[in-house]
Amino acid sequence: MVRFYTRHEDKFQVWTLEEMLGKGELKDVLWVDMLKPKKEEIDRVEAMFGVDVPDKFEREEIELSSRYWEDNDTITISSYFFISFFFVATAKGHYNESVGFVIKGNTLFSIRESELRTFDTVHKMVAQNQKELVSGYDIFMQIFDIRIDQDADLLEYASRESDEIRKKLLLESDVKSTETLKKIATLQEFTLKIRQGVFDKRRILTAMAKSSKPPQSIKEDLFIMMRDINSLVEFIAMNDSTLENLQNLFLAQTSIEQNKIIKLFTVANVVLMPPTLIASIYGMNFHFMPELGWTLGYPFSLGAMVLSGVIPLIYFKNRGWL
Repeated sequence: MVRFYTRHEDKFQVWTLEEMLGKGELKDVLWVDMLKPKKEEIDRVEAMFGVDVPDKFEREEIELSSRYWEDNDTITISSYFFISFFFVATAKGHYNESVGFVIKGNTLFSIRESELRTFDTVHKMVAQNQKELVSGYDIFMQIFDIRIDQDADLLEYASRESDEIRKKLLLESDVKSTETLKKIATLQEFTLKIRQGVFDKRRILTAMAKSSKPPQSIKEDLFIMMRDINSLVEFIAMNDSTLENLQNLFLAQTSIEQNKIIKLFTVANVVLMPPTLIASIYGMNFHFMPELGWTLGYPFSLGAMVLSGVIPLIYFKNRGWL
């Protein structure tokens, strides 16, 4: 699906590709948004505007030179947008969707393979004819600004979940180990993917701030956004440290529980060892054993076994081992 957004007399209009081909007028187009476009649709857009839209392979390159580059009249950008199954029902896990942007003159081109809440928000802003959106640069900055705010919300969610896990570990004794460890690992992956996207955006904005193409007003906004991203980087580091501490706390508690079990078995072995020894001695079939003919031999052996088991228990109790 390809949508064209034009602005005329402070009002936005939305056009399909077929309508725009019939209209023929391109100077008022501020934004061309392509969602899961077909190859022929991309070819038409490229022919209409004389641009090269990055394909899926180019958008997923990780080198900075591949994720941000300029030529004489365009800026081409690939940026990670985080998607989580926590909030997107169709998502199969936590992953970063690589979204492509091209800015040529006053027009922004975006291409993506997934529905993204960031773009839905910007579409609503455009429908409300926001006055500050007067160029492709403005729309691009609005997309990044909303995405950064959403990343901050996701990090706050991860922080709240970490606090809940900490409370359960400290206050509840019947926390299920497998579920807790799985949740900690999931939050670590969650934070890792957000960090990847935030670092990617910081590199892009830094490169864009050095460019001579964006107007000065956009550059001022770039520096503000970079400060916001730096604060997110600090928040991410704090979340990473918190999750690592939770993992260590969980492992320590698991180790303590295992030690308790091992100590219980050790005490049981020590307590049962003397009675077992006595029973083994009197179970030997030697003919000349004085107690075999003794009337009180049986109760004597039972009493010796009980006493030999009770003495270690009393000793362990006095030493505070039980």
